[in-house]
Amino acid sequence: MNEFIYLDVSKPFTTTDNVSMPWIDLTYTGGPTKLYATARIGGKNNDMIFIFGDYPPSVNQSFVNQFDTSKQQWINITSVGNVPTNRYYISCANFDNGSIAIFSCTPSSNDLWVFNTLTLTWSLSNATNAPLPMYGYCAVTLPDGNILYIGGFSYNPANFMPMNNLPLYNTKYDTWTNLNISGPTPTPRESFSAVLTSDGRIIIFGGNSNLTVLGDLWILDITTIQWSIGKILNPIVNLTLQGHIARLVDNYMFVSFGKNFNHLYAITYRYL
Repeated sequence: MNEFIYLDVSKPFTTTDNVSMPWIDLTYTGGPTKLYATARIGGKNNDMIFIFGDYPPSVNQSFVNQFDTSKQQWINITSVGNVPTNRYYISCANFDNGSIAIFSCTPSSNDLWVFNTLTLTWSLSNATNAPLPMYGYCAVTLPDGNILYIGGFSYNPANFMPMNNLPLYNTKYDTWTNLNISGPTPTPRESFSAVLTSDGRIIIFGGNSNLTVLGDLWILDITTIQWSIGKILNPIVNLTLQGHIARLVDNYMFVSFGKNFNHLYAITYRYL
């Protein structure tokens, strides 16, 4: 599909009335057809959207596409030099004034690539001790600019990544370490969502664990380095999702789209 829409959060609305929500359809702009892709903003004024990945990987489809939000038009990117192979199930992360990091998501490689959204060029990390090749994880940029990789599924051996020992990439020194988490930990999972709040917490929701679609919400305090179970005052009964997205707007976490094994969802929820 090349459906391309956005939600105008500058206007008041209620998530209980999906019909009247201010969705804006930009499919007419003629964007690329993508599946299992991911997106981040970039450019000089952070007014560009960069979309990475596609399934199945194709030599005829560009790995990265660019959309100008000011002009509402797509821009062709011609990358020169060494570039990554196409991949999917990516979670990429912004850092350091216009850079976007992309890790693994291919069975044979645990490579980390950095895309410069100002020069539209790629560079390959030289860091050693990288995590196993994996997919379905969440990459979260911490306040210090480093990137924390949570969850996911490793290719070889085929197993879920632990939730109490998380890979941490130092963007300044190009090095990998691990962050050990104390206390109770979430069920290992992939295809979940994660956001960083303004007060230094990472909130994860949902995902898939051994063919079970999850609906739990956990909070990682990056100051105390501890997990805790989120306490929702008005929980939505039987809400389980995988393959959804979550974004933070002020103090609200918006959870949109996704699926479980019975339904596809195009509904937006919010968590305060």
